[in-house]
Amino acid sequence: MPLPRSIDIPPRWQIVPPELPARDGAWAIRLVPGAGFGDGQHPTTQLCLQAIAALRPHDRPWRLLDFGSGSGILSIAGALLGATADAIEIDPRAIAHAGTNLRASAVADRVRQSPELGSARGPFDLVVANILRSVLLDFSAALTRLRSKEGALILSGLVSTDVPEVSARFSPLLQEQRPEVYAREEWRALVWRFTRAGL
Repeated sequence: MPLPRSIDIPPRWQIVPPELPARDGAWAIRLVPGAGFGDGQHPTTQLCLQAIAALRPHDRPWRLLDFGSGSGILSIAGALLGATADAIEIDPRAIAHAGTNLRASAVADRVRQSPELGSARGPFDLVVANILRSVLLDFSAALTRLRSKEGALILSGLVSTDVPEVSARFSPLLQEQRPEVYAREEWRALVWRFTRAGL
């Protein structure tokens, strides 16, 4: 399915095909159609993009872990905002698709792709995982361990009925802190933040 001509997502994101100009002042993520999940249209992707914008460190270089990176959209977003990113994805077709998107967005030098979470070397200032509930539960210990002491964790790919189980699994690994819950349509994102950051 071809991508729409462009997608605007607050605060300043614009998803745009490589051949079209971006809006002045936009954080332009350039994507081509392909096998990897994440073209900017799905609510969970939009929630994650907004969370990355809100929670990123503003005053220093920083690191992003994108688990289940799909099309690479969230890794690209982090790189555009100053991060170096580790993009973890097991599907070879999605890895190839993401590589094309990284080059189209001119951030390939800031994103390291890998099929194995074990290759990631923390700590990371932001850990984001937009993936199935069962995968989040299986990798809860590893994901929380890779987060820096003052870093944030963003989990999405969830519906409302997933929230209690995922919160119950992750909160004991995160100083018993309960997450903030963000909603868009029937979808949810859980955010654990340990520093105060603003746009």
